[in-house]
Amino acid sequence: MAQVDQKNALIQHLISASNFADTKQHIFEAIDVLQIKPNYPIILVGGTNGKGSTCAYLSTILTTAGYKVGSFTSPHVFDYNERIAINNQPVSDLDLTQALEQVVNATSYNLGLFKTFTLASHLIFAKYKIEIAVVEVGIGGRNDVTNLFEPDVSVISTVAMDHCQLLGADIETIGLQKAHIYRTNKPALFGSSEIPQTVSDYASQINADFMRLNHEFSYKRNAQSWDFSCQEQKLYSLPYPSLRGEEQVQNATLALAALYKLRDRFPITSAQIKNGLLQTKLFGRFQVLPGTPQIVFDTAHNPQAIESLRQNMLKLHFARRNFAVFGIAADKDWAQIIASCSQDFDAWYLAPINSERSADIEKLAQELIRHGINNKNIIINSDIESATEKCYQQLSNEDRMVCFGSFLVVESAYKAIEKVRK
Repeated sequence: MAQVDQKNALIQHLISASNFADTKQHIFEAIDVLQIKPNYPIILVGGTNGKGSTCAYLSTILTTAGYKVGSFTSPHVFDYNERIAINNQPVSDLDLTQALEQVVNATSYNLGLFKTFTLASHLIFAKYKIEIAVVEVGIGGRNDVTNLFEPDVSVISTVAMDHCQLLGADIETIGLQKAHIYRTNKPALFGSSEIPQTVSDYASQINADFMRLNHEFSYKRNAQSWDFSCQEQKLYSLPYPSLRGEEQVQNATLALAALYKLRDRFPITSAQIKNGLLQTKLFGRFQVLPGTPQIVFDTAHNPQAIESLRQNMLKLHFARRNFAVFGIAADKDWAQIIASCSQDFDAWYLAPINSERSADIEKLAQELIRHGINNKNIIINSDIESATEKCYQQLSNEDRMVCFGSFLVVESAYKAIEKVRK
């Protein structure tokens, strides 16, 4: 318990203390003091949606193939330890606490939560002598601390509207921010057929080894399996991934293309790829709990992800009624989200997320009313757990409850369901 308390105290310090570092120079100084010099290849994964799933496929397939893999992802669902993993196992409280302390003591400035965790992840990777790292970009790419460490392969899953106040107000501007994770003469992959012109232009400008979905690599769906093609590599009759959702084959294809570019150093058999696809797990990505009534968790929190959620719902078996448990951060495009899916649910259980960034629930309710939702079908709650419990009590076995809008919604809703299903 003392170790947990120490970890939590460090995290609270990173979140709340003043004297935040405001220049890259402070971060470089900390990196020098800590002597962080990765001697392992890095796959750097950016993008608006799909980057977490792509990281999960990469780390699982590499682990299945027998390699020692370090992964750094964010945000977490239940515990901060999830962000740093060795062979898909979250690091211990002891390892995390020691690494965080090293970073905090390396500078008189507070690097903040994300930057400190990024540096801590590389300390842990060095400690465990990993063979390869899978690193998820935080926000954007150009100014993200993950981009300070030289990647061997850079991957962008998709570009859509999110974090606009930091990255820009249009797709082209956001795309250029993300494209800065690409490197000259190194593999630079893009995992969607909708490529901003700025991304293509930047890849060409720096002479990156640019590879695009449906050009240099592709997939083909079959009834019970799918096929992958990347230059001279062809893989047939691959099993559909264990992660649900129409977009998951696209994410898996991107991961396989990245691994193809590393095939000389990290050979992987088709059997290992198949096993990795089936063993990949990632909490809260269109996750459907077993049993009835049907319960879906999805961390979707921007218009593109919500559209994927809506399409994936159509593939599920029939539900007599659909209920939404919804909360979201104020800086997300919640008006557009409500506009797109307001009519998909028979009732909305609204609650603030467990963050000072939470959207005003009354404003969400007013937006729903503006889109024709009857006031009696909007139930306002004090928190997501109570919203989930109340909604669950209304369900028949033929109904469906979808909990979405934030990682924090998924975390709280899952805890509530664990309680009511005991």
